[in-house]
Amino acid sequence: MATLATATLTGRSGCEYPFLAYARDTEFKAMGAVYVVAIRYEAPVGPTYRYVYVGETRDLSDNPLTHCRTGCFERIGANSLFVRMEGNAQRRAEIVQDLREHYDPCCNSNGRGICDYPTIECPLVWPLGL
Repeated sequence: MATLATATLTGRSGCEYPFLAYARDTEFKAMGAVYVVAIRYEAPVGPTYRYVYVGETRDLSDNPLTHCRTGCFERIGANSLFVRMEGNAQRRAEIVQDLREHYDPCCNSNGRGICDYPTIECPLVWPLGL
């Protein structure tokens, strides 16, 4: 499984978290992780990402590929997945909360993931609009 990029995402707290980026359809082994679904697009400075969902799972082999928000991801063209391995469930939840508070990803919308794109809860995002 080839990585597309590496990135350090910063939470609202200022804490930095290293991630590896993969194509969204990459298959993973069963392991706990924090993941960020993103839109990868070309910009004058090179590949750029728009983060649209932050989540966590105890089994990366199943989730986020079968995630309940897959419809939102597909409608906005999400094509990348940032992954940070983390076995501790409490630590995963803390990282997710910190990143959600900083990035306010559109597919997280109201924290329950209910969004019928495009609506106020799941607005247009780049490259489809801002």
